[in-house]
Amino acid sequence: MVVLATAFDLSGAAKYRDGAIQGIDYILGRNALNQSYVTGWGEKSSQNQHSRIFANQADASLPHPPAGSIAGGANAGLDDPYAKQLLDGCQPMFCYVDHIESYATNEVAINWNSALAWVSSFLADQGASGPAPATRCRVGYVVHGTWTGGFTAQVTVTNTGTAAIDGWSLRWAFLGGQKVTQSWLADTTQSGATVTAKNQSHNRRIEPGASKTFGFNATTNGPNPSPGLFTVNGATCT
Repeated sequence: MVVLATAFDLSGAAKYRDGAIQGIDYILGRNALNQSYVTGWGEKSSQNQHSRIFANQADASLPHPPAGSIAGGANAGLDDPYAKQLLDGCQPMFCYVDHIESYATNEVAINWNSALAWVSSFLADQGASGPAPATRCRVGYVVHGTWTGGFTAQVTVTNTGTAAIDGWSLRWAFLGGQKVTQSWLADTTQSGATVTAKNQSHNRRIEPGASKTFGFNATTNGPNPSPGLFTVNGATCT
C-alpha cells in the first residue's frame, strides 16, 4: 500500500490511490472473516496479538495491545503450532486466529504498524477522495549548462486549463541521484529523489495560457536524465 500511495503521489493516477484504499478496507474488515485486524477499530477487531508486553490473554496483570495495533492477519503458512493445530486445511483468507499463541497470524510488530500509520496519514490527506485532478498544465524542463558534478536547469509551468491556477506546487522525481542545491523564483525542497517547487508570493497566480519560469542548480554523480513525470497541485502535466 505504501508503494501504491507513493505511485499516486508521483503520477496522480487515481487507480493507485484507489488500490491503497482497498488495501485499508481489507485490513479494517472488508475481508472473508469480517475481521478488523486493527485493535479498537470496528465491531470485531483483533484483541490478543502475539506480544510479550501486551499479553493480557496470557497474564491478566498485563495490558491488552493498545488501540491501533495491527495484527499480521490471515496466513496460509500456519507456521506456529497453535494455528497449525486449529486451522489446518483452511482456505487462505480464513487462516487467522485471534490468539496470543499464534505468532504466524496474529503477531504485532512495529514494521507493520509504521506502514499502517503512513498509509493512514496518506488517506487522511485525500479528504473526500474524489477523482484525481484533471490535467491542466504543461511543464518544460531544459538543462542550460553542465559542469563536472553539476548542472543548471530551467523549468517552465504553463497553465493549459480554462481557470487560473492560484498557487502552485510542482513535483517531480529525479532519476539519476541529482540533488538541488540552489533555486530562484521558486522555493524548492527535496526528499530523497522527489523535488517539490512552490511558487513565491510574486508568481503564485498563473492565468490560462500563461507560464511561470524558475531555475535551479543541482549536483549529479554521473548520467543526468531529465525527469519523466511532473505534477502540479497533484495533477499530472503533459
